[in-house]
Amino acid sequence: MHKMPYVLNSIISQLFSEHIYRVLALIAAIILLAASNSSYALATNPGATCTGIAGASQGSLTNNDYNSLISSLGNFVQVAGNASGSIPLQVKISTEESSSNTTLNALTVTDFDSVRAINVRRTFPNTSAYTDINLDFRNSITTQPIFLTNVALSAFDIDYANSNGNTFDDFVQITGVNEAGTTISGTFKSVTGSNITFSDSLQGLLTRTVSDPNCPAKNLGTQCQGSVQFSQPVSSVKIRYSNTGYLRTSTNQEIDFRVDNYCYVPQYIFSGTVFDDNGGITDTQADANNANITSGTYFNKPNYFNGVFNTPQELGISGSNVRLANCANNSITYPTQSVIRNGASVGEYQISIPKTTLANNTNLCLVESRTGATYPIRTSSESRNVGFSATTYNYPNNNFGRVIAANAALVLQKYQFVNDCNAGTLVYASVPMTGDPRTGFSMDPIQNNITPQQCIAYKITATNRANLAINDFIMSDVLQKKGVNNAQVTSIRVAPTDNNGSYATDSVALGLNGTVKTTALMLQKNTKSDFYFNTKYGTTVNP
Repeated sequence: MHKMPYVLNSIISQLFSEHIYRVLALIAAIILLAASNSSYALATNPGATCTGIAGASQGSLTNNDYNSLISSLGNFVQVAGNASGSIPLQVKISTEESSSNTTLNALTVTDFDSVRAINVRRTFPNTSAYTDINLDFRNSITTQPIFLTNVALSAFDIDYANSNGNTFDDFVQITGVNEAGTTISGTFKSVTGSNITFSDSLQGLLTRTVSDPNCPAKNLGTQCQGSVQFSQPVSSVKIRYSNTGYLRTSTNQEIDFRVDNYCYVPQYIFSGTVFDDNGGITDTQADANNANITSGTYFNKPNYFNGVFNTPQELGISGSNVRLANCANNSITYPTQSVIRNGASVGEYQISIPKTTLANNTNLCLVESRTGATYPIRTSSESRNVGFSATTYNYPNNNFGRVIAANAALVLQKYQFVNDCNAGTLVYASVPMTGDPRTGFSMDPIQNNITPQQCIAYKITATNRANLAINDFIMSDVLQKKGVNNAQVTSIRVAPTDNNGSYATDSVALGLNGTVKTTALMLQKNTKSDFYFNTKYGTTVNP
C-alpha cells in the first residue's frame, strides 16, 4: 500500500527528468543551429547602399541575371536587375589566365538558400598564378560604357588550407576603372562575423590568420566573406583570384562572388538621325525643274521626300545641331551632353539628360537647326515633341529629314497663251498645250509683239512630286507694271475668272493691276494642280 505512491512518484520524477533533458537538448540544438546559420548565411554588404546620391536608382543582379551571364560568357547580357528599368545596364563577364598551365573549371552559378553567386574553381600551377574575372558595364541604350556608383561586391569562401593534399591560401583583389581611366581598389567593408581582412600591403582580401578554419564550399558563409565598395563611379570591375604567395605549393581551390549593389542616376536618352530624304535619288539625278511624276526620276519613288528615314537608300548628313528644348518656348534649352556611340553613322545624334535636371518640366521637344546653304529644304518639322513620360528612359528614332534644293517637293511651271480677250469664248481647260503661245498654252516666248487689243492668259501648274502633302500652299503672281523692273507696259487682270481658282479676298480685282493670289490650299502628294488667269496689256481696258 505504501510502495505504490513511491513507485508512482519515481516514475513521475523519471519522466519529468527525461522531459527536462529533451527540452534542454532541443534548446541547445536551436542555439547551435542559430549559431551555425549566423556563421554561414551571407551578410549584407555594408556598402550596398545609395544613400546620399540624389535621384539615384539602386540595383543589384537577380538570380536569373547570374544564370544569363554565365550562359553567355564573353558577351554582353541585358541585366533585368531590380531597378524597374531605370538602369539600362548590360554586363559582360570574361576571364584571363596568367598561366596556360592553370587547370580550369568553367565558371558556374552556385545557389545557396535561394541566393546565387558565381563560382570560380582553379588549380594553379604555382602560388604566383592568377585568374582575372572581368565585369564590363555598358549602357544598353547607347552601347557606351556606363559608370555605376557605389558598386559593391562580396567574395565568399576566402580561406586557408595547409595540409596533405590540400594546400592553398586564397587571395582576392577587386579593382575597378573610374571615369578618368584609372584603376582603383574597392574600399574594404568589414562584415560582422567575418574572418576576412584587407591587406594594405597586398591590396586584397585574405584570412586574418593561418589558423582560421577552412570554410565549407558554396555556402556563401559570412565567416569567409570579404566585401568591398567603390567610392568612385566605375565602368568595369576586375576580380583577381590567386594565392597570397605565403605557401610554396597550391592545389585546387575555389571562391564565389556576387554583385551586391550599384547606383545610377537615371538618364533620359534622346536619339535619331538628320538625313537626306532623297529616297535614293542622287544629287546628280536631282532636278528642280522636273515636274514629271508619271515616269522617270520622280516616278514611283515612295521614299523620296516622305519625312521617314528609309535605310539603306537614305543616309545621314552632317552639319546639323539638335537640342532639347521646352516645346512651349524653344528658346529655353536644357543642358545636355552628347553620348554618341563610337563608330556612329554620319548624322546620328544621341543626347542625355539626368532625371534630376528636368524637375517637373515634361513638355519636351527636340529642335534641329543648321547653318550654311546645304540641304536647305526640310521634309519634317524643325521641332519634334518627344512624348515624354517619367517612366520611359529611351526616346529613339527622332529623325529629321532634309533635301538639297534640286530635290525640292514643289515644281511651278508657267505657261502663256495669246488670246483675243473674249471672255465668252476663252475656256481655260480646253486650251491645248502647244509649242507656240499663239495657238495654245506654251512655255516658249512670244515671238511677235502683242497688240493692245490682245490678252495673255496664264496657266500655272503646281506639281507636288513629294510623298507628303503640301499644306497652306498659296499661288501668287505679280502683274507687271510700267516702270517697275524695267516693264514697258502695265498689265491688268481681265475676265474670265477661273472658277476653280479659289482666289483670296485680297487678290487683285478685275480691271486692276496687282497680285493674283489664291487662298491657302493643300496639294496632295504626287499630284498636280492648275491655276488660270487672264491679263490685258496696255493702260486701259477699252482702248
